[in-house]
Parts: sequence; structure tokens; C-alpha cells
Amino acid sequence: MPASSPLSAVLDAAERVGKLNLRTEEIASALPAISADALRQALLRQQRRGRLIRLSRGSDHWLIVPLQHATSGAPPLEAWLDRYLSKTLQVPYYVALLSAAETYGASPYAVMVTQVMVAKRRRPITVGRHEVVFHTRTRIEDMPTRWHETPDGRFKVSTPELTILDLVQREAQLGGMARVREVLRGLWPACTPVGVAQALDALQDIPVAQRLGTLLALDEQAGLMTSVTDWLRHKPLRLVALEGGQASSTAVAYHVDAAFKVRLPVDLKGSNS
Repeated sequence: MPASSPLSAVLDAAERVGKLNLRTEEIASALPAISADALRQALLRQQRRGRLIRLSRGSDHWLIVPLQHATSGAPPLEAWLDRYLSKTLQVPYYVALLSAAETYGASPYAVMVTQVMVAKRRRPITVGRHEVVFHTRTRIEDMPTRWHETPDGRFKVSTPELTILDLVQREAQLGGMARVREVLRGLWPACTPVGVAQALDALQDIPVAQRLGTLLALDEQAGLMTSVTDWLRHKPLRLVALEGGQASSTAVAYHVDAAFKVRLPVDLKGSNS
């Protein structure tokens, strides 16, 4: 049986102590007798064998793939996402939208990609079978988040209340308001009036707040709706459509929710209708 390579021994030792994320300089310091060129070649060989993944070109961030995750090509997101974004790239982030809803058990759809908010545009990355797509959010560090923790690790995720606002704001990118409403119905129980007020303060988007107020009214979520009403009090409201990209049309009959100044189709029903 051939002896394992020096790099294999380093990777095995790191995996035994649960350290799956390694930087090139860390590996090099553990193998001082190996030249930079020889180490690069050894890393590429381990990558071809599926033992290692480089998370993005130029990042020098390597991810060990334990045998139990060989089929998926990478360990779970919790094992590497936070370390990659906050430590290697040093960018603020949070898992968002349908991916955030899924962490709260509120997505009725299979989420094929992980949606992550960052401050500036980034290209998607593919890590094994995981595809991560990035959306941008201004003032991202002001947004309310929490940790999603599992035995494999943890990552930052939007609070349930910020998640509902993000979903309403970006419904056109997510398949439309009908799809978003299905997700929102699973999220209402996870939200609190205080959390809604905090998320509204952070986002500072009046039209989104108006749309959220109408959706809460349709689903008879009076407690959460009060927070929206209070937040909108004394703010200038203009008439907005329930769906952000919705154009006026004579082919569809609309009525106006006077409380929130939102135009919506007359046949739109609440969840209890």
C-alpha cells in the first residue's frame, strides 16, 4: 500500500480535529520542506481527486471534503460559508430570501441555490453541488441577523422579519407575489411585532412597508400589521401596486387598500378566504 503524501497527512490531521477550512499559507507552514511550486502541484492533485476544493479563484481558501460528503462534493454550507465570506474575503453578508425562509422551515419550494446578501456585486460560486448566488444590499451591516447553527457549523441569516421584507421587496426576482405569499404564510408565526419594527427601521423602504401591511391584512395578521401601521404613521405615502413591477392595466380590475394605499386586484384573496 503506497505511503500517503505529506500533504495528505496534513489534510488528514486537520480533518481529525474538525478543521475543514485551510489557507494556502497554513498548509505551506505545515510543509516547510516543500517548495511553493511543488505545493501548488500537490494541491491541484488533491483537488482532482476530490479531496480538496478551492472556493474561488485567487482566494487561497481550500476546503477539505470528508469522505461522508464525497457524493455531494463538499461539506454543508455551515462548515465553510461564514469562514469564507467573513474571514477570507472579509465581507459582511447574510443568507437571505428563499434560503433564509428555508432555515425557518417556511419554504414550500425546493431551493436549488443558496441566496446570500452582500454589500457589492459578486459572481456566483459553485462548491461541489452547492451553488451560491449573491444579491446586493446597501447598509448591510445595519440589517438584523442571527446565527443559524447546526452540528456542522453556523452562518448568518436574516431574521424572520427582515426575511419577509426582503421577499416582498424582491418578489419579481423570486417568481412573483403569488409564490412569495406562499412562503410568507409559513414565516408569519416566526415573526414578532418588535422584530417587524426593527426590520422596518433598518430597511427604511416605505413602499415595501405599505405592501407588507396589505399582505398582513389579507392574511389577518393583526398583531404584526400594527407594527407596520405604527411605523408608517406620519410618513408620506403614495399609491403603489402590490407587485413592484405591476403596470396599470385596463384588463384587470383593481381596488385600493385605503389603509396602506396599495392597489391590488379585486379577486385577490387572503389565506383564510
